[in-house]
Amino acid sequence: MRKNLEVPKDKKGRVKNGLHPIGEISVDSGQIAISDPCNSDNPDITVSTNFGDGMFPVYEQWENHERLALVIPLSTDLHNALREGVEEKK
Repeated sequence: MRKNLEVPKDKKGRVKNGLHPIGEISVDSGQIAISDPCNSDNPDITVSTNFGDGMFPVYEQWENHERLALVIPLSTDLHNALREGVEEKK
């Protein structure tokens, strides 16, 4: 769910270039589903995460005052640390 975070703007009120955090996705099944809210029973795409469960950040990519992409990193510092801890126990 979008947290309505304030994206950084320049002095003219235009959004600055770069990645800006807009929220997080809670994952409990090891997968992220992307779908039209009117069709939530049948996701358009499902992507497995690299780690499994947890919170995954969501960013908007802005260039030249246009939103180009939504970015969901599947490898975060927290997930990498957890994976290393699990691998050490093996």
